[in-house]
Amino acid sequence: MTGERDDALPAGDRALLDATIADPAMPDYLAIRALAVLAQDDRLARFTAMGHQFVAEARRRLRDDGAAALLADPPNVHERILELATRQIVSGGRGGLTMWVLAREADVPRRTLYNAYSTSGELAEACRRRAQTIWRARFERRVLAADARAARRLLATVEAIGDWVASARFRDDEALRAGSAAAGDERADDLHEHLTEIDRFATGLAVEARIASPQAFGAFVATMVAGAAAWVHRRDTMRNASIAYVERLIVRARVP
Repeated sequence: MTGERDDALPAGDRALLDATIADPAMPDYLAIRALAVLAQDDRLARFTAMGHQFVAEARRRLRDDGAAALLADPPNVHERILELATRQIVSGGRGGLTMWVLAREADVPRRTLYNAYSTSGELAEACRRRAQTIWRARFERRVLAADARAARRLLATVEAIGDWVASARFRDDEALRAGSAAAGDERADDLHEHLTEIDRFATGLAVEARIASPQAFGAFVATMVAGAAAWVHRRDTMRNASIAYVERLIVRARVP
């Protein structure tokens, strides 16, 4: 999803930030803070739904006070809104997101909420994009850490998706994703953007593994993520078939 920042970080700070991103038990706002200071993608302000000022301030806080202080700060108003809105969507779907209830739970004036997000649909889109950004960061980190060998990382993508489908988090992730694929304008569809980023990452893995059709592998991984709900009741079959397909790609690689 994003390259690492060039800035030299103390090893302890980097380890703490990486652990925060990787741990699904961490509140999402903390994972977003860690991503904001580790990643260098110019689109990060949008991907995290937090804006450029937040990203700049998080990086300043890290530089001045360190990772522990950055993560210890209580959630700000914007973070609190997104955390609670995400919880509402997970609990009741997109239709369960009610702005007046959210304003009360977040303890913010309704005017403040509507100044940030003019409609519940706009807020739901921000929650989805933020959740998908965290998902990609965890997925990429797991795949890259699985093995130093490029070919084995291709297989790690299948294992990561299979384990995700079996996880307690899967239902929540699917609830956040619901409805985004129906957007009329594909350019504005956050799910389409999410899958494009996954395709890009997987294609890069395949290029490193020197397989004959890296773009086909990228499309394969993005399709697996898009159709992950189909894995739920036939998980072992889907995993085994996907592994067999990837193994055939590796065997036919240009360079063993």
